[in-house]
Amino acid sequence: MIWRFALFLLGLAGLVVGADAHLLPAQTATMNVVGNTAYCVVSVPVSALKGIDDDGSGGASQSEIARHSRDIALQFARHFTVSADGAAGTPLMTMAWSPQTEGPAADSDYIVVLHSVRFAAAPHSPIVATDLFGTRSGEGQMTITAKRDKRENTAEVAILRPGAAEHSFFRGGFATFADFVRIGIEHILTGPDHLLFLLTVIVAAAGWRYWLSVVTSFTVAHSITLTLAALGAVRVSPAIVEPGIAASIILMAVLNLWRGGHGSPAEARARVAIVFACGLLHGLGFASAIGAMAADGAHRLATLAGFNIGIELGQFAFLGAVLALATLVRRIVTVPSTLALPRLASVTAAILGAVMLVARVLPVLPDVG
Repeated sequence: MIWRFALFLLGLAGLVVGADAHLLPAQTATMNVVGNTAYCVVSVPVSALKGIDDDGSGGASQSEIARHSRDIALQFARHFTVSADGAAGTPLMTMAWSPQTEGPAADSDYIVVLHSVRFAAAPHSPIVATDLFGTRSGEGQMTITAKRDKRENTAEVAILRPGAAEHSFFRGGFATFADFVRIGIEHILTGPDHLLFLLTVIVAAAGWRYWLSVVTSFTVAHSITLTLAALGAVRVSPAIVEPGIAASIILMAVLNLWRGGHGSPAEARARVAIVFACGLLHGLGFASAIGAMAADGAHRLATLAGFNIGIELGQFAFLGAVLALATLVRRIVTVPSTLALPRLASVTAAILGAVMLVARVLPVLPDVG
């Protein structure tokens, strides 16, 4: 037993990097595959576990973690699996720790679990599956970084969430590319702020030449900042980026209400330039959305290309849906000239953008975007 314990800790050494006096950040996990053994370090929300929070504080103290260590290990084993070739790995050891490494003891929103499994042979594409997602805001996903033999050039990052709660690692660049195309589509189609901005751009004027020019401008701009941010060349705090994105919605909506269509060629060029500038800001938002995944050491190019293409596919899908809906509405509903669809859409976008801006500037309000 002692040699297993020593081997377990040795395998975990180098995986856990202290950050702000915590063993591992919340909503993250690491997996290092060494030979036929996978060593995992996982932060588990207390709200995802049953019977751990004895005093109802919403967190877990060091004494509660120690008292329920066996129960935590059993719950973890049922809800977090590492498998390969259709078979789950054989658990070697599972231990629960408080994420605090220094400072006064305090209840924590999550618990760090150290876990290792062994396979009959070195796993080619280990699959991680879990449903250990919390019930609080921000606890609905887990970012996992996997490596082979702790080599940085093998690093692969995945985000697990309900509905996409498993990932197969080390499958190669094409599989990574396909995954990030899907993630890009999901991100743009589930991001109210980006969709509202696109709506204000689309309804400003009609014609495929206009739509192609503004969408291309937005695409080129956000691709630039997304790539630069992913490579670490540009860093801007989300506290600036997120309110800025909300402000860009208001800006475009007000321009629509003030100037109407793009008018003269000069006005059209000016609008394309404004869309480009706003796109630079949105690219930083996209970069923060994929976070550590953009630094995927093994397939960084596939990661960025797939995510960008996914965003573009999502944008064109949204554009098609808006145009189809507008055509249908015009055919079945008579809209008064004072409430023309573009004007109504711009007023709605301006109001929602203002709500987002206030929510993001004043964190005490719930964020609707």
